[in-house]
Parts: sequence; C-alpha cells; structure tokens
Amino acid sequence: MKYLCLCYYDTDAFANLSAEDAAAIGPACRPHDQALRATGKVVLQGSLCLPQDWVHFHPHNGQPVRAEGPLLPGPRQAGAFFVVEAGSKEEAETVACLHAAARFGEHLGFAVEVRACETFEASGFPAGGR
Repeated sequence: MKYLCLCYYDTDAFANLSAEDAAAIGPACRPHDQALRATGKVVLQGSLCLPQDWVHFHPHNGQPVRAEGPLLPGPRQAGAFFVVEAGSKEEAETVACLHAAARFGEHLGFAVEVRACETFEASGFPAGGR
C-alpha cells in the first residue's frame, strides 16, 4: 500500500531566519534524506514552491473559481511530500519518521503527516516533466 507523507513547516519562522540559518537547513537535513532513501521504500518525493505562489480552485455555479494563495490560511503549510510503499501503516510510519521534518527543525515548526492512499494511479507522464 502507498502512503502520502506531507512535510510541514512554519512560514513565519522561515521568514524570520537569517541567511546563515537558512543556509544551514540543507546540510542538517541531508543525513535524514539519505536514511530515508536508503530504506528503498520511497516511491517519489518533491518540494513545493512557497505558499504565496500557490493558487486553488473551488466550484461556484458549476464552474471553477481561481483564488490566490493556499486553500487553508495559516503559518503551518506543506513544503514537501513523499510517497512510501509499505506493507503496513506501522512500516510507513517507521519510514516517515526518518525524514528530517520528524527529527529536526522543531524551531521551524517541522512535522510529517502520514496518510494512507486509498487509490493510487500512475499517470504515465515522464518523471520531472511538465
């Protein structure tokens, strides 16, 4: 079964980081990323652009209405995601706990949420393509 893992952060905390502190995040996360990939259970992963560049759509009179920004306002937003292939919820949780957002960055509001995918279909699009 596949599990979607959403990685959260506090946008306010990030906005107040010094350039030096922001530059230190990548190297601090690297060992966690390596441990996560070494499980062989990660199907895909990615990082998201900043929330101010997001748009969302909702229906109105049967038509999609476009709005700027995240659907749910607030400082805690998803900044990355990954999908885990696991034999059980417990295995998926064990893998997710290896991600840096579960082990580092408490001061940045880091967190990982694990959700079982009831369905999962590959589209056949090339990886990284638009």
